Amino acid sequence: MFKGRLRRSMTLLSVAALALGMVSTGLLTGSANAANSTPGVTAKTITIGATVPLSGVAVSYAPVSAAANAVFTWVNAHGGVNGRKIKFIRLDDCYDLAAYGLGCTAGASVTTLSQTQVLVAQDHVFATVGSLGTAAQDSVRSYLKTNGVPQLFVNSGSIDWNDPKTYPDLFGYQPSYVAEGKIFAKYIKANDAGETIGFIGQNDDFGADGLLGLQDGGINLLPANNLTYQASDAISGSNADLVADIGTLQKDNVQVVVVDAVPGFVNGFLEIAAAFGYSPKWIISSVGSDPSLVQNASEASAITTDYFPEITDTADAWVPWIRKVLLADKGDASYFPGLTATSPMNGNEFYGAGWAVAFVEALKAEGKDVTRAGIVKSMLSTTFETPTITPLKYSKTNHQGLQGATYAIIASNGTKIPVKALELNTNVFTTGQAKSSPITVTNHFIIDPIPSWLK
Repeated sequence: MFKGRLRRSMTLLSVAALALGMVSTGLLTGSANAANSTPGVTAKTITIGATVPLSGVAVSYAPVSAAANAVFTWVNAHGGVNGRKIKFIRLDDCYDLAAYGLGCTAGASVTTLSQTQVLVAQDHVFATVGSLGTAAQDSVRSYLKTNGVPQLFVNSGSIDWNDPKTYPDLFGYQPSYVAEGKIFAKYIKANDAGETIGFIGQNDDFGADGLLGLQDGGINLLPANNLTYQASDAISGSNADLVADIGTLQKDNVQVVVVDAVPGFVNGFLEIAAAFGYSPKWIISSVGSDPSLVQNASEASAITTDYFPEITDTADAWVPWIRKVLLADKGDASYFPGLTATSPMNGNEFYGAGWAVAFVEALKAEGKDVTRAGIVKSMLSTTFETPTITPLKYSKTNHQGLQGATYAIIASNGTKIPVKALELNTNVFTTGQAKSSPITVTNHFIIDPIPSWLK
């Protein structure tokens, strides 16, 4: 899940706009301690920041950073990290789409770069942590590098975050789109041999990397069935690409369709296919498969990937712990509508809590002497114990983040909209993004204990 999966309902137009490149009720302002050479660090606090969409068409991503903030609030209430409290500043960058006038309240002149400059030059953040979006974060890589600011846990599956030679202080979080494509290829060869395969991908690195992974995994597509849609259609409101793509696949009797799209477009493809009477087997990227966002009963039985426990699996101690943390955070309660002691959580909440836990673990492992160079070393050496069921590990040559995923199926909910994905089995598939990297299979999830200092 994005988890790249977006978790609250959106119109097709809204989510399409997200494809172009993820609030705080008050702004926390940090400053560097004059007596400390590390910006954002004082004897009692450490200030970090992120640019995230808190208004506009991408506002569905807001619960991700809110869940992360809930973790930081919990940690602060239990003594902080090595005696320091975390100040987390979230600035609205509207997913770098403010200029298009798509509902952004931050102002049309706001960009990811301008908001990042506020974090660095005005708020003096120690690091950016959990900022979101490929195009958005690509636009600030050089600026952050020039200013010596670590760029940690970028929320996107782009391989752009895995370039340690050029950007040694830049780290991703979720599995790469290439790796996911390779993992899908393994599934297809094992379960759909002899079937006609088609592909619909977003016309950017998301679709291109996913397609590359499929091809590296041995899936050969006929050119006529290798299709893309224009993410920029969000601006015009057109769905011509979607209609044409589904029409082509139906005409060619394609039996298995791999989709690398965000949830709004997934919903659009499903609606068009249903109207055409076309019902292939769907294999959908974790970025777009969240049923609570896709909101389409036709998604039932689609295959996807996952790297968090099933959302109602209370046997995994992280599930009730995340719920407890979210419910305790009254300040951000509006980002978790309907959340109760018994209601299902969603992937946005898991995703934000997951990287927040990883950050505080890296920070704790660094010790009391906190420096930017030190946090980078800690990222590379920390043995993470987080909510993920697939391994999270960084090295000098790999800054991608999560190393793999498991297969899941969108569970049927009768005639109603599905609400969750269920893992097909306990196999975990890990691989690198290089074509030569093999896929390693282990037959059990990673279920880390919750560190005692987090409880």
